[in-house]
Amino acid sequence: MSESFEQNIVSLLEDHVELAISTVQKLRAEKLELEAEIARLNNDVLQRDAKIQELETDNSELEEELNLGRLATTQERSEIRERLESLMTVLAPADQTEADTGTEISFTAQGNDSDKAASLPEADSESSEESRNN
Repeated sequence: MSESFEQNIVSLLEDHVELAISTVQKLRAEKLELEAEIARLNNDVLQRDAKIQELETDNSELEEELNLGRLATTQERSEIRERLESLMTVLAPADQTEADTGTEISFTAQGNDSDKAASLPEADSESSEESRNN
């Protein structure tokens, strides 16, 4: 009995050793798979970091372009405003001259009563008629 008992124990130990070896091999394979997955994920993270950096650079460039565009627009508006103001300044004396000329024409037209009645609106003609009747 001792010999068969020893064989059984040896057989059980061999089974356990084989099971341990297969478990270790399985764990090594899983470890390699996990390391490959980790490497792939780290590569993805690095690619995303590079993409984020690229997008941030693009965003900075676009913000700079936007600011330059706004500055150019502000300068253009300022130039247009200055031109408009200078035109208004140039035209303002011309308007006053035309107004003065218009007043002079009215004044000279008022010198003659018959021309006055013809050039004035109806309301002014009626007041002239009333003054004649009185």
